[in-house]
Parts: sequence; C-alpha cells; structure tokens
Amino acid sequence: MEILRLVLRNLLARPVRSLLTLLGVLIATTSMVLFLSFGEGLRRSLAQELSRVGPAIQVVPEGTEGLAFGAYPEITPDQVRALEEAGKALGVRALVPTLFLARGGFDPRTSFFFQGLPPGVGPDLLYPGVEAREGRGTPTEGGAVVGGLLARRAELALGHPLRLSPRVELRVEGILGESGGLADNLIFVPLAPLQEVLGTENYSAVLVALSPEQKAEEVAQALEAAVPGLRAQTTGDVMRFAERALRISDLVRFGISLVALIVGGLLVANTVMMSVYERTREFGVMRALGARRGFIFRLVVLEALLLALLGGLGGLALGGVVSHLINLYTLGEVGLALSAVTLRLSLFALLVALGLGLSAGLLPAYNASRLPVVEALGRV
Repeated sequence: MEILRLVLRNLLARPVRSLLTLLGVLIATTSMVLFLSFGEGLRRSLAQELSRVGPAIQVVPEGTEGLAFGAYPEITPDQVRALEEAGKALGVRALVPTLFLARGGFDPRTSFFFQGLPPGVGPDLLYPGVEAREGRGTPTEGGAVVGGLLARRAELALGHPLRLSPRVELRVEGILGESGGLADNLIFVPLAPLQEVLGTENYSAVLVALSPEQKAEEVAQALEAAVPGLRAQTTGDVMRFAERALRISDLVRFGISLVALIVGGLLVANTVMMSVYERTREFGVMRALGARRGFIFRLVVLEALLLALLGGLGGLALGGVVSHLINLYTLGEVGLALSAVTLRLSLFALLVALGLGLSAGLLPAYNASRLPVVEALGRV
C-alpha cells in the first residue's frame, strides 16, 4: 500500500503533465476501440442476417466467393437451366436466380439496392418472416416491393416512381413490414428490368432453398459437380469467408490505430522519464535510507502502468459511448448496428493499454533504479 501511496502522490504532484498523458492514452485507446468495434459489429450483424436468410445455398460464379450482392452477373441462362435440372434430381425445394443493382450515393437516404426476382417469387421465400404491410407482397411487371425501413427512410409510398435508368421506371406496388433484417433495406423488382438496365441476360447468383431433410453441404457439392464454373456455397462457407475478410480488415484498422498508440506510449515514456529526472535527489534519499533498487524500479513502473490503466479505462468508456451513438445513427438509417464493443475487444484494449504503459516505463524505471546514491544526492 505504501508504494501505491507514493505513486499517487507523485502523479498528483504534477497534475497538468499527468492529465495530458492520460488524454494521450485515452485518445489512443478510444481510436483503437472504435476501429476494431466495426469488425465486431459487422461479425454480429452478418451472423444475424445470415440466420434470417431462407436459402441455405447460394450459387455464384467461380472466383467470386463470399456474399453475392457485389457479384457481377456472370451466371448464364444455360447454367441456370442446368442447375434447375440438377436441383430437380436432388429434390431441392426451389432455385431462385437473382440479380442485384445498386443506385445512389454515399448518403443512405439516396442509396437504393435492388434485388431482381423471377415472376411469382416473393421476398418471403428468401427472407422468412417478411410480410406485406401495404399493397402487394410480390413484385409484378412494372412494379416493385420496398423494404419497410427503406420506405420510411426515403419516404416512399404506394405509387411512388422508381427510376432505374432513363428508359426504365417502376412504381411502388407494395411495402413490407419491418422485420429487423436485410429485407428492410432492399427493393424487390422483377428480373427483366434489371437485366435491361445492365444489358445482360445473366444473373448474379442462384439461391437454393432446401427441403428439411436435405444437408446443405451434400447438395452444394452435387450442384458444383453438375455445373462446372460455379461455386455453391453454404451459409457456413459465407460466414467463414467473411470472417477471413474481417480479420484482414481488423489488422488494417489496428495498424492505423497503432500510430495513435505509439504516440500515447511516447507520452507515457516522456512523463515517466521527466518524473525520474526531477526526482533524482528523492531517489537518492530513498536509497540512502535503505530502499532497494527493486523498490525504485517497481515504483516507476507502477506509475507508468497506472497512467496507462486509467487512460485505457477512460478510452474504453469513451469508445463505448461513441460506439453507441454510431449505432443509434446506423440503426435509424440502415437498420443495422455496425459497431460493437464486446468483452473480448474490451479485454484486448485494456491489455494493449497496459502493455503500452509497461513498455514505456521499463527504461525510465531501469535508469532510476541504477542511479548511484552519491551522484543522486549531489544533484539539486
């Protein structure tokens, strides 16, 4: 307890310097927490969205593994027919060729994501629990069905025109109820208008709905063998692919935040080093009174660790508040919480902050513990 009292006394004796150091560590930790929280939030949101999607398999062009939303339409009508024949032989419940088109800018209010569906197929087949709130629940020729959150955000009502291109225009014929899933942010339209806009007869992906007794992995392997050039991936495959991509992005974000962490570490090292320099005579007196070198070493290291711990806790708290504010915005705009400060992220941030303090305090602590008593007492 005596050593902790000395640590607190020294830090409080230089409040401005200690406060500035705390702010440096706090900002560094906050930036790291926020950067990494997006990866945690995306993992959680992706798992929730995949669990709400009905089809257990999505077939995409080979080399475009992952989510099909960004895939270029490369699946030909002949390949779709071959998949349908293979699907009939396997006894699958439904095969749904689909096409995706994005329109708009960075502002969520002016961004629209269209999903094309074959005639007679409604979004309830792909997204269980989705029901029409107004008008139709299935897109028809010249008509579109809009997700509930998107309709509210963009103020779309029945009869509202949707211009896909200068020559292609649809009208809103149905609005879905908000389900809390991906369908809330999509506009479902017939395939033909999207193919006309893109100038292609091809498809982005084919979604496969299975019968209850079928195993997704076995059906996926059979479909791949039946139609070369396509990749049939299960929900688990998509999640594993996304996890690898998120880990890479986590490393990039951590690398960016490392700059702030290094700055915070230099602030801690500077504060502790200046403290050691100013207290040389004090350390000499302590040594003359019988304090061992190990005591001096621990005293200085604990000062650095305490600064790092307080800054880390403050950064974690501030990161959590900012993450909550970000989620309030994204939930209102796209219906997804894109940031998450999880337990493992919190522990990792605190460990990094403590490691920062320890590494910044070792050299000053070593120098303080090795000061000759006579030289230390001779300094003013």
